[in-house]
Amino acid sequence: MMATLLLALPLLFTPADAALGTQVASYDHKRMLLLIADFNGTAAEQLLLAAATWGKLRADYPRDVAKIEDLEETLNHVVCRKQSNVTVRHHLQGYLIREQIREHLQTLNSSDLFQQALQSEDHELGKWQLAIGQHSRRLHCLLKPGQLSRLIEAVIRRVYTLEGSTRLAALLYQLYLGNRESYASMVEAELMLYERYKSGGKNSLEFGGYVAKLWQSIQMEEFYPGLDQHTKQRLVDAVIDLLRFL
Repeated sequence: MMATLLLALPLLFTPADAALGTQVASYDHKRMLLLIADFNGTAAEQLLLAAATWGKLRADYPRDVAKIEDLEETLNHVVCRKQSNVTVRHHLQGYLIREQIREHLQTLNSSDLFQQALQSEDHELGKWQLAIGQHSRRLHCLLKPGQLSRLIEAVIRRVYTLEGSTRLAALLYQLYLGNRESYASMVEAELMLYERYKSGGKNSLEFGGYVAKLWQSIQMEEFYPGLDQHTKQRLVDAVIDLLRFL
């Protein structure tokens, strides 16, 4: 059956006319989803197809939400249906792929939300802070701490500019929901932003002054003593960097 699987994969990449009479491979997403759902093989082979499809989407169609959501739905159908050949191992494999898809989609949504907030008028900042606070609640429910940390890092990488750094710091503070876990996520996000700022090699008096006061606020919170030692040291180093603003 594996030989059949390997023969089927090339059929999903069909020639398409390109400029100057050349031909390139085009990806037939619908046919791939049908093959994943109806493949007359083992669950392991279906999951192999799903993993290959996710790799293709992530590489070539990373912002095509419709395609990615269709794959997620198909994968749910394959893994969740009651069949004798679906084992605990298959459920775990499917779960890991779905977790990657979920993290990717949430990264896209979060990046778009932060970008809109950064481009909004000053008088709309409060509205966007509220929206990001509500979005943060969903993120804390959907993602594990490690996933959330990767998401925040990706968002900062995508939306950061020196000019918007102070506003971005104010928006990232909305990750804090008044509990220990969200406090740690917010601190990590602010430190990521500060380290991104430092790596740029350019100074902003506005950002430096804002963040210096932010560090003081962070250290006064009740959850500060519970931070791990490495994070505390990063905060101390940042405070020392910005002593002139205090």
